[in-house]
Amino acid sequence: MKRPTIHEKELARLVADLYGHLPTRRVVEELCRMGVIDHRLCKILAVRRKVDDLMAAGHPKIDAMWIASTTMSISFSYVRKCVYHHTDVGI
Repeated sequence: MKRPTIHEKELARLVADLYGHLPTRRVVEELCRMGVIDHRLCKILAVRRKVDDLMAAGHPKIDAMWIASTTMSISFSYVRKCVYHHTDVGI
């Protein structure tokens, strides 16, 4: 695992100072509002995690992708793109 950069450490300190009193969900909402967090990558991460969780529960991969698309109200083609093409999202 790579060591955090000076910039990453400074961002962590800033976030802790500004939002340390808030629950994690609110911190993420604030960072998204500020544009610090890439919403597109977060969505891809959420889709990939949902598919992985469904597969861990015993669903075959295609079924897991279909269930994810239905429960997350997104197209199957978007789920497929997240699973097969967006492999650069670190999960």
